[in-house]
Amino acid sequence: MKKAFSGVGFVVFVFVFAIVATLSIEYYRIFSFKESVETDISRALNISVDIAMQDINRIQHKSIMDTDTARIEFKKYLKDNMGLNSFNEKYDNNGKFMYRLIIEDEQVQRSPAKYISRGKIRMQPIIIRKFFPDDGYTFDLPFKQESRNTRYDD
Repeated sequence: MKKAFSGVGFVVFVFVFAIVATLSIEYYRIFSFKESVETDISRALNISVDIAMQDINRIQHKSIMDTDTARIEFKKYLKDNMGLNSFNEKYDNNGKFMYRLIIEDEQVQRSPAKYISRGKIRMQPIIIRKFFPDDGYTFDLPFKQESRNTRYDD
């Protein structure tokens, strides 16, 4: 009588299980990383819109902002708080590439105050990086974030 799992069958099962587990972990890491970067971008947009709102218009309950200030504050947040370099790239403490933020479209509206940023996050896999060439296999994840300041009068 034969065993349910032969030696080869068991090895194949373990190998397939390891591949599925590795890919699942990598996918989850990529998903959570994308969410983290999108949260930072959203925070940058919210802060830039908030800073660019003109005080006199706040008092009068108008939603008007200085678009140049909004753009400057957004770029400043990317550099200062997210730690991106002049090419919008982020490296870890060991100098390894983490991601690059590629902003393809920015729409800044003066009134009502609104800032939309579209682009992609270029990153590398971490766990399965060993299986790709050393030249740096990357892939792109699209993003679209928006911030608006809406005034409601009672």
